[in-house]
Amino acid sequence: MASCFFLLKQFDDVLIYLNSIKSYFYNEDPFNYNFGQAKAATGSYKEAEEIFLMIQSEKLKSDYVYLGWLARCYIMNRKPRLAWELYLKQETSSEKFQSSSAYC
Repeated sequence: MASCFFLLKQFDDVLIYLNSIKSYFYNEDPFNYNFGQAKAATGSYKEAEEIFLMIQSEKLKSDYVYLGWLARCYIMNRKPRLAWELYLKQETSSEKFQSSSAYC
C-alpha cells in the first residue's frame, strides 16, 4: 500500500501506513530506507536523519539516493559540514559513474 502512495507522492499517507507497521520492521534496512525518505519528503528532517543513520547495509549506505537524502537532512538540520564530508568520501571516478548510470 505504501508503494502506491510513494508513486503518487502522497508522503503523508505513506507515513500513516509506515507508522502503523513500524514496530514490526524497526530494525529492517529497507523499511528504514523508505521511512527515512518519506520523513524527509514531508520536511521531518531531524527524524529522517536519525532513521537514515540506523541503516547498516553497506549497499544501501553507498547508494546515491541514500547519500543525497542524508546530505539534504544534514543541511536542513544545520549540519552542512557533515554533508560536505559525505561528498568528500564519494568515489568520483568515471568508472563508478558509468556503472551507476547503467541503472537509469
